[in-house]
Amino acid sequence: MAPLNIAVIGAGGTGMAMAADLTLKGHHVTIFEQPGYHQETTADLLADSTIELTGNAAVGTAHIHRFTQDITEVLEGAELVLVSAVANRHQELAQLMAPYLCDGQTVCFSSGNCASLRLAPLLGGKKVLVGELQGNIYPCRKIGPRKVLIAMPAAVKNAAAFPGKDTPAFLASLGRVYPCQAVKNIFEATLNSPNLVIHLAGSLLNAARMESMDDFRLYRDGLTPSVFRLIEAMEVEKKAVMDGMGYTAIPAVDFLRMLGQPQLQLFRDLDGPTSTNHRYITEDAYAGVSLLASLAAPTGTFTPVAQALISIASALNGMDYAAQGLSLRTLGLENLDATRINQYLESGHAE
Repeated sequence: MAPLNIAVIGAGGTGMAMAADLTLKGHHVTIFEQPGYHQETTADLLADSTIELTGNAAVGTAHIHRFTQDITEVLEGAELVLVSAVANRHQELAQLMAPYLCDGQTVCFSSGNCASLRLAPLLGGKKVLVGELQGNIYPCRKIGPRKVLIAMPAAVKNAAAFPGKDTPAFLASLGRVYPCQAVKNIFEATLNSPNLVIHLAGSLLNAARMESMDDFRLYRDGLTPSVFRLIEAMEVEKKAVMDGMGYTAIPAVDFLRMLGQPQLQLFRDLDGPTSTNHRYITEDAYAGVSLLASLAAPTGTFTPVAQALISIASALNGMDYAAQGLSLRTLGLENLDATRINQYLESGHAE
């Protein structure tokens, strides 16, 4: 297959991993970051746009085509736009990108957290495929200047487009670099991200430990029996909501039970969270868990554990995640029942 011109939006660990991995696979990759974000990495990449990959995926030193802080430069000529940023940045990035996206481009958010719903309405009828992945493409960490560890290679990912009728075309385009399979819509993808049930519950119950240990690692140090029971309680609430929406729930605890396997040691040893301001709390309280709680009403279910975790995270961080986070209200869908929500996610139009 001919090399693609790829734009990677975001210079965190995942953005760096994407840019390096796809460069080593022969693609022409330009990586972008906004001024003020990931400033240490930005300075490194402005000085030398090489990234070293290590771990359980592609290994080697990638010479990235270009690093830029100019959104027009990164999007011009890009066939595929891969957005790697925390959910809290998606609205800002959607507004930044929308004026410069062109017909024929494909935009994929990793992980999605319904970011497609932020971007698509801003495109003004442009023929741009917009979709997202269920969870992140790689479990990875930046471990040094211009150096990233990928704990597991990219697997076949669940994905969906918005509107859902575009999912086959979206998967065909994205499949040129990442193998994916379709799910019903972007809500099903968001709710099935393992982070939704693991990150917030596991981090909040380990808050004292993360603040008192020099090297806390959730998957190595924090999955005690009590934490596991809370994660299982989140699974029960997630399944009830997803059943009510007509979605297939994928239990994240099945993966957690495999963490003792030797081949998962790199994943088990990924660092963090380091504080209550870590993305394991700030992103997941804002995004997936907030969406889950807001779907209780249209599905006639109850989500007391999810609501309690959101309230605790809000108290710890001085942020009202229930009011400001991802929800049917903030997405403009609060007056729709489950059937009409799914119709909207499929067609892109409120019936």
